[in-house]
Amino acid sequence: SKLQFLYFIGQYINMHRANTLASHLGQSVAPQVTICGAGNAAHVMMVQLSTYGCDVRVFAPYGAHADKLVAGMKKHNGILMNGRVGKPSIVSTEAADVVPGSKYVFVPLPVYAHEVILRAVLPFMDDDSVLVVLPATGAFDWTSDKVFKEFNKKVGMAGISPLPYVCRVRTFGEEVNLLGMKGRVGIACTKGTDGDKVGSDIEQLLGFQVIKRPSFLSLTLTPTNPIMHSGRMYGMFVAKQYWRDTTPPFSRMIKFYDECDDVSNEWLHRLDSENQKIAKKLEEIIPGSIEDSVLPINQYLKWATGADITDHSSAGACFRTNKQFHGVESPMLEVAPGYWVPNFKNRYFTEDIPFGLLTNKAIAELIGVETPNMDTVIQWAQSEMGKKWLVNGKINPQETPQQTPQALGLTLEDMKAMYSK
Repeated sequence: SKLQFLYFIGQYINMHRANTLASHLGQSVAPQVTICGAGNAAHVMMVQLSTYGCDVRVFAPYGAHADKLVAGMKKHNGILMNGRVGKPSIVSTEAADVVPGSKYVFVPLPVYAHEVILRAVLPFMDDDSVLVVLPATGAFDWTSDKVFKEFNKKVGMAGISPLPYVCRVRTFGEEVNLLGMKGRVGIACTKGTDGDKVGSDIEQLLGFQVIKRPSFLSLTLTPTNPIMHSGRMYGMFVAKQYWRDTTPPFSRMIKFYDECDDVSNEWLHRLDSENQKIAKKLEEIIPGSIEDSVLPINQYLKWATGADITDHSSAGACFRTNKQFHGVESPMLEVAPGYWVPNFKNRYFTEDIPFGLLTNKAIAELIGVETPNMDTVIQWAQSEMGKKWLVNGKINPQETPQQTPQALGLTLEDMKAMYSK
């Protein structure tokens, strides 16, 4: 039948790609990789890497995710994504079952999960293997350096930013919708990791262009979610109309990108302007740590997404005309029919503030750059979330969670030592 013919053609293509990948990675068999987690991006990578010819192992330690994945994959004998099906060879809650032997261990999880995953997988990683975190905002190399010292073990470390995929799981373990994929991403590696080799390998494995960045600081300051989400949320929930001052606050779900208005656009550029000042000052203090890698937000979106955006004149215009962003909803909850409110437990808040915007603010404080607009957004978010990340406008290292040099006990001299060429 036609379906059987297409199946065998697909199998032949996968076998050919597996041989090509194995040769590129210097292996004699299909490359083995591990994917940590079972979120939106992990679903995409399971399909992508398995159909590209990799032996994919999945470490799914959270809740009942492993069992749900296995159960969900029964319907299509794998995960369905935009017409193609891919399937990992092993899914386990135990790192020992799926990590040994993997050249690359991918962590496509929120930044707050990266340290937990590193602690779980590090004892089982081969000495020449590489951990790849994505997205790599929040200067994760600060934490990985601490964990490597605790375990007296070091492996390769790489970070990717932005997250390459715009995607949403439709049915857990059964189907994921890939809305779009970036044409290129930035990558940074810790000292001692061969960035050229890792970048080349990931291009072969994942199929998009990888541009080497000078440091994790460069990735941290790339105007991705911490700037994009925070500026849009403040514009939507506060600056245009404080959400608590109207009843109902919103009568429907707001499209996060499609409906980006002038007020949100203003706040996107306010945060981005301060971010640019931080990047410029860091490059002055630690030459070579940033170079020219941190672009203004609308130029960055053009760089990452290219032809999928038809108007690059401002951040708001990029949001509205980016076909990859079309239809994405806001971090909101319907608490009664026609009564919508912000969802402060959404990752746009729980990840992008303490592990994103706060990180950038903390770096600014360390190097003497004023950030009144970042401060305003953080102070609003912490008031809604019951936190005290900023006290009298300064980083409070005792509050949790957070990813800041102050909380980790890092000084400016420490950062110079980490990032000086």
